[in-house]
Amino acid sequence: MAHSLLRPGRALFGLTLQLRRLAILALVSALCIELVASQPNIDGGRSDLPGMKQDIFDQVNRQKKGMNQNRMNKAPPECPKSDKMSAFYNMAFVESQIFVRINSSEGPCVKLISIGGANFSELANASKTCGPAGEWKKRIAEEMSMVFFQGGYDSWVKSENETIEVVTEEGTIQAVVSEEKYAVMMECWKKSCDCDQAKNPKMRMVLFACLAIALSGLGYDSFKHAYASFKGTKPPKHVQCKKGHRIQEVTFAYSHICDYCRKPGTAYACQANCNFDLFKTCYKATKKKTKAKLKDWLEKHPDDPDNKKKKKDDEDDEDDDDKKKDEDSQSEAGEKCKKESEAESDAPPSTEDKEDTGAEDGENKTEAAAAADDEK
Repeated sequence: MAHSLLRPGRALFGLTLQLRRLAILALVSALCIELVASQPNIDGGRSDLPGMKQDIFDQVNRQKKGMNQNRMNKAPPECPKSDKMSAFYNMAFVESQIFVRINSSEGPCVKLISIGGANFSELANASKTCGPAGEWKKRIAEEMSMVFFQGGYDSWVKSENETIEVVTEEGTIQAVVSEEKYAVMMECWKKSCDCDQAKNPKMRMVLFACLAIALSGLGYDSFKHAYASFKGTKPPKHVQCKKGHRIQEVTFAYSHICDYCRKPGTAYACQANCNFDLFKTCYKATKKKTKAKLKDWLEKHPDDPDNKKKKKDDEDDEDDDDKKKDEDSQSEAGEKCKKESEAESDAPPSTEDKEDTGAEDGENKTEAAAAADDEK
C-alpha cells in the first residue's frame, strides 16, 4: 500500500525534471538565435536570391552597402542654369589672370581686378563648387550669373541692360550687362579673343623654332628615304648583325647559339656586343652573299668611290708586279755573272798563261839578285 502511494510522487518528480530540461534547451536555443541574428550576413549572397527569406539584418546591410557606394560615386552637384548675359565683349585667361574688353570688341584688353566685388580667386572657387572640375573657366566665361549665385554674391544684375561695378587696372567702370555681349564673347573666348597678353611672342618663337626643326628633320628623312628607294641602298662590305654592327671572329663559345641556324657553338659575334652570334658555316655563307651583292652593286654603279679605289688598288698591284719582275730579272743576271766568274776561276790555266807567269818569275829573280849584289 505504501509502495503504491509513492508512485505518484515519483511520476511528478520525473515530469518536473523533463520540464526543466526543456526549459534549459529552449533558453540555449534562444541565445543561439540571438547571437546569429546579431552577426552580419555572411551567407555569400544567398539571401539575395529570389524566393529566399530576408530579415531586418539583411535590409540594414543592404542600406550600408548603398551608402558606401554613394560615397564612392559622389560627384559635385549639377550647376543651376545661367541667364546667358555678360558684362564683357571679350575675355581671355592668361595663367591666373583675366583680361577683358568691356565697351567694344576692338582695342587692347585690360586686366580684370574684380567684378561685383568678386576677384579672380573668389570667382574660381565659386565656379568649382558644381559641375565638372575641369570646366571652371567655361563657367566663369559663359555662366557668370551662376558663379555669383554659387559664391553667394548678390551684386549680379536682375535684368538685361543693368550695370555692374567692374574694377580693372585702368580704374572702376559701370559695365552694362547684356545678351549681345554674351553672344560676341561666346565666339572667341576659347581662342583668347585676340588679346595681346595671350599671344606670348617668346613662346611663339620657341614653338616656331621647334616646328622648323621638326620639319627639317622630317624633310631630311623623307628625302633620304626617297633617294634610297630610287637609287637603291648600297650593300655593306662586311657581314653585319641586324642592327648594322660588324661581325668579327671571337673565341669559340660552346654555350652560344647561332642566330641563323640555331646550332650551339659559335665562333663569330657582334662587335658591339648586341648578343648576335653566328656559326662558322653561316658566317662563311653570309660573307659570300655579301660579297656577291657588293660586286653587283659596283658593276651597276661604276662611279662609286669603292670602284675607283678598287681600280687604284689594281694599278698599284700591277706596278708592284712589274717592279718585282724587274728585281727578279736583275737578280737572275747577277747570279749568272757570278756563276761565270766562278767557272773561269776554277778552269786550268793555258800555255800562254804559263809562259807569261814564267817570264814574270825570271824578271823577279834577276831583280832580287841585283839587289843582293848592291848590298854587298
